[in-house]
Amino acid sequence: MNNDMIQKNAYIYTVIDFIESNLSTEINPEMIAKKHFVSMSQLYRDFYVCIGHSIKEYIRKRRISNACEKLKRSDLPLSIIAEESGSQTQQAFHKLFKSIVGMTPLEYKQNDTYFYFYPFSMNEISIAVKVGNEDIPECTTKRFYDTRLIGIEDKAIAALGEINYRVFGRNGKQNGNQFCYEVITEKDNVCNNCSCKSGTYATCVVDYNTHDINEAWNYLYNIWISASMFEQSDDGYFEEYLFKNGKPHKLKLYLPVKKQKTTQHISISQVSEMTFVIAREKGNNAERKASERVISYLQNHYPLLVVNAQHYYVCTYDDICECGIECSGAFKLPGGNHLEILKIPSGNYATLADDCLGDIRVGKAKLDLWLTNYSIAHETKPTFAIYETLNCKYDVDNIRVRLYKRLKDDKNG
Repeated sequence: MNNDMIQKNAYIYTVIDFIESNLSTEINPEMIAKKHFVSMSQLYRDFYVCIGHSIKEYIRKRRISNACEKLKRSDLPLSIIAEESGSQTQQAFHKLFKSIVGMTPLEYKQNDTYFYFYPFSMNEISIAVKVGNEDIPECTTKRFYDTRLIGIEDKAIAALGEINYRVFGRNGKQNGNQFCYEVITEKDNVCNNCSCKSGTYATCVVDYNTHDINEAWNYLYNIWISASMFEQSDDGYFEEYLFKNGKPHKLKLYLPVKKQKTTQHISISQVSEMTFVIAREKGNNAERKASERVISYLQNHYPLLVVNAQHYYVCTYDDICECGIECSGAFKLPGGNHLEILKIPSGNYATLADDCLGDIRVGKAKLDLWLTNYSIAHETKPTFAIYETLNCKYDVDNIRVRLYKRLKDDKNG
């Protein structure tokens, strides 16, 4: 985490602890601001930047999350649960509960699904993220092609020559063996109010070096957005170059976002046996190496299996990654290929839909925390993910990810 950010927002640690300790009592932002010697505007601003939620919404969701646990695990009257959730009346609690969970308290109690809004861990914060409305000027796009991906941005920016206007960029569509980078420059070198495009973005500013840029994008996509109240909108991402002495000095990242329309639910489901051809790799780029090994072998020996595949298996633990493609239960592998047949047994599993297509660690942590907090007996084998492709397409809109953790029953201990 950035040291300046730690010092500036250190009091948010205590704010979160205070909220957690007082979820069943009367608390409000005014009380919290006074207790921590900050203004209301500063509290709202700092909390929103750190957590990705307004402080009022965070308190409401944490209270409803606690209410969900009481509905499932206790016989407390609804009136008591409503009162401990900060609602003045059962009607108000009913309305708030349904708006957050998507069903009434009674429907939730009787349903085999679980809602859990996770307390935010300050240890997850590594970059200051700001969410707000941004005005983007009308621009023109130039495409720069090169056979090497590394350094393509620097070459594309250098080709602009002298720069005295706003410059944006993003990766473009590859053309054969030519990589593409799109340089987006402000049209007419002027941003007029009538020609600006306005949108809601999660933004952060990082130093202009490959490591910091990659870390920032990974954080935005795989950690921050998963813990926030937002999801990615349909608009594409881009970056803005901030110059010093005519050279790129920092980069501002723009991730288009919108408020989540649906909440994540954990379900306990009966899952049928599944069979996968898998490869196992260890160390750096283990997932890429394992997936390439499986696909390469099957394309050469069983191409129809790859063409018709709809389900893909990924499991990471320690520094090991297993990747696989679904096959029939009767599928056999000849010896000497260093691949394995993995049979996932039928049984009851806790499952969670996950939107982070590139990194399942956040979803795994949520699932494990939920199982622990609800004291649900589960096996020690690591959580795994199944990627499902829809309509034989592999773009983001046609891929679904679900995480699985096998539960213990009377037969498996």
